[in-house]
Amino acid sequence: MPTTEIAIMPLKAGADIGDYESPAASVLNNTFDTLRTMDGMQQLNFGTQLEGPVEAAAHDQSVDFMASEAYGPFMQRAGAIVDGEVSIVHADFKPEGALSKAFSAPVTEVATFYFHGEPPSDYVENVGKLDKTLQSVDGYLGYAIGITHETVEKEDVKGKAAVVTIGWQTKEAHMAFRETQAFKDNIHLLRSESKKVTMW
Repeated sequence: MPTTEIAIMPLKAGADIGDYESPAASVLNNTFDTLRTMDGMQQLNFGTQLEGPVEAAAHDQSVDFMASEAYGPFMQRAGAIVDGEVSIVHADFKPEGALSKAFSAPVTEVATFYFHGEPPSDYVENVGKLDKTLQSVDGYLGYAIGITHETVEKEDVKGKAAVVTIGWQTKEAHMAFRETQAFKDNIHLLRSESKKVTMW
C-alpha cells in the first residue's frame, strides 16, 4: 500500500501560485520537478485552503529523500515562498485508491483528528460507517482515511493522528451536510476519542 506524505506549507504574503507566470509558481513547479525525481514517487496533488499531499511508494522512501543531499536545497527553494512552520506527516490511506478520488474532487475537506497515544482499534472501521451515510448525501464524492506513521504533537496532545479526506462537488454541499440531522447523528464516528481537530 502506498504511503502518502501530506505537507502543509503556509505561503508568504503575495506568493501567487495561481498565476503561472509568477515567481511563486516557478518555485512551486521547480519543487514539484524535484519531488517527481524521488524514488517511488507515484502521484502529486496540491491545492490551496479555502477555510499539498505527495504520494510515494513507501514511508521509507520519503524518509530516505528527507535524509538525502537533495533535500536541503529542495527545502531552501521551497522556502522562497513559505512563511511559517511546515507540517509533514505520513499515512497509509484506506480504502486503497480512494485518496486519489478524494483529492481529484473539486473540493477536498482534510480533517486531522489528534489522539493521546493511538486511536481506538475500531476507529477506521467506524469512519467507514460514516461513508455509508454519506453515500446518499448530495455532492459527496468519496473519502479516504489514514493513521499517521509518526507520533505528532498538537498543543497538549501527543500521539497518532487520523487524517480523513472527503471529496465534495462544492464547499456549499459540504456545509449543507453539516446542518443535517445525519451529520449530528454520525459526527461522533469521526471525533471519537480525539482531543484536538484541525480542518481545512
